[in-house]
Amino acid sequence: MRLFARSRVAVGLTVLLVSWPAAAEDQRDRGRQAILSMTGCYLVDYSYVETQGVRYVRDPRVYDVNRDKSVKEWISAESLSDRRVRLQRVLFSTDLAGTVRAGSVIRHQSEDWEHDAVFLYEFVAPLRWHVKDLRSSPGLWRRRITNLDDGLRYQCAARWRTDTAYPEWSCANYAPIPGRETRDMGRADYNALERSTRIVAYDNSWLERQDNLKIADGANGRAPLARETGKNWYVRLPDSQCAAGQAFAGPRQAFWALLRETWDGVLTGVEPFIERVPAGQPPRFMKMHEVEEHYLSRNLSDPAVRNAAKARILGIIEQYRDR
Repeated sequence: MRLFARSRVAVGLTVLLVSWPAAAEDQRDRGRQAILSMTGCYLVDYSYVETQGVRYVRDPRVYDVNRDKSVKEWISAESLSDRRVRLQRVLFSTDLAGTVRAGSVIRHQSEDWEHDAVFLYEFVAPLRWHVKDLRSSPGLWRRRITNLDDGLRYQCAARWRTDTAYPEWSCANYAPIPGRETRDMGRADYNALERSTRIVAYDNSWLERQDNLKIADGANGRAPLARETGKNWYVRLPDSQCAAGQAFAGPRQAFWALLRETWDGVLTGVEPFIERVPAGQPPRFMKMHEVEEHYLSRNLSDPAVRNAAKARILGIIEQYRDR
């Protein structure tokens, strides 16, 4: 009986050891499938409203990006490894008759997803990111949202849940003030956000819900101003309706890949990253856009051209970096 009992224990341990890597691999693959399902052509609804004033009167305005137009995004995937997928967005708008608005096509943010990433850059204060070690928390998918020039914006790491009706990913993090607030709403009274995000990947659409706390982050600490709730709702369209986005992305892919590779070489997780705003200079993404336009018709497979472009990219990164 003792021999039989020991044999059963041994078999159980063997099954556990064999099934554990398989389960981890299955979780990675399911998360990857959910991320890839978010590619394609979408009509996008960005809608946000303050729900509670904390230290000031609630702003009654509703941020509605589609109030007088239709916003669309072409989202494509770049598979960098079996653990890393990068989603690149190209955003543009059409009038209510469906005609693309001149000059509206832009390279929007990217989402860089990596399973079992060993670190992330955690936003801790305006212009400042510290490195957070993730090695003690295996199985997470790190979602890295980039700025318009692939620089740091915000990052968060959590598991994809696949035991629900549709795959879900939820995470909370600290982040800079969204561009929609400074650009479209004229806000300058706060500069950071305690952000809570929940993504649900449906069959023909996906939804990103947010519950956020607006923060004035300064020398005296963090002062909460108001709570807001909102959503980014992506409804799938035929790919043909994003022809403008595809045409814009095609000739720029080589430069975007080089830009991403260059940032990968800078953001290695070895040290914090601190930005600065040089006096009299435009935002960094505008400088990077100039480099992109310069190399748009050049052959980036030529080592000399590629090295020259990379040197210019690094020069701009350093110009806007505080050592």
